[in-house]
Amino acid sequence: MNIFEGPQPQNNDARKAILDRIVADLQTIYAEQIIAIGLYGSMARESDMPYSDVELCCVIQGEEIDHNYEWVYGASKAEVNVRSPDALRDEVLDLDESWAIWKGAYLDMRTIYGDAALFAEMSTLVLSPATDDFDDVVAGMIVGELYEWIGKLRNAQHVGNLAILPQLASKFVEYGALMLGLVHRHCYTTGSQMLEESLQLPDRPDGYDELCALVMVGTLAEPEKVAAKIETFWQGVGRWTAANDIDLSAWSGWPLQSTQF
Repeated sequence: MNIFEGPQPQNNDARKAILDRIVADLQTIYAEQIIAIGLYGSMARESDMPYSDVELCCVIQGEEIDHNYEWVYGASKAEVNVRSPDALRDEVLDLDESWAIWKGAYLDMRTIYGDAALFAEMSTLVLSPATDDFDDVVAGMIVGELYEWIGKLRNAQHVGNLAILPQLASKFVEYGALMLGLVHRHCYTTGSQMLEESLQLPDRPDGYDELCALVMVGTLAEPEKVAAKIETFWQGVGRWTAANDIDLSAWSGWPLQSTQF
């Protein structure tokens, strides 16, 4: 099948047959090296739909083993992540701006072969970083991205080039949802449900809901309205960070010198 003819719809039984073939291949390739094989994503949650992927994590004995395999098998796509225990722990403990999207895989992981205790341990480690570590990531997102995007918004208004506003609105909402996930230690089910799920979390920044609503329904054709909603959300983020004791002081000066500009 031509790759651009896919993905094609499949039922759950067809995906399970592919899953069984992949597991059998892994057992042949790695044999006694295998510690555990886990299923993640929509199949693990039993919420897979006609165009869903097959996603697996295979943990094998060794050190610094970190391989990702993705391929189209005909109707759809499969992904197998092969990790040694040390690489797996490093990945689970890595805390970055996309934490709320990608780390949910380890909360949903379902052991289908081997040591179930390993993935149970990983689900605990996902939520183990300190509050300050989560807050530092949020602070970095605010200064590293949101602050720059506000500058781009105001530059666009200054020169009358407003074509960038829909893109900026989408970026602000995406980062707003990711920051909410970090602050509330909430991993989203999937990226396609992130915005909807984020609106169910408590303590959202002022202006987030309104901007999120514009993006979710695609009402982005009125530049002045979109710009005003972004600005409202930006001010709301300021109050929200203060209320949640997220310290931005480390980002307020030239880090290599004591001189303040």
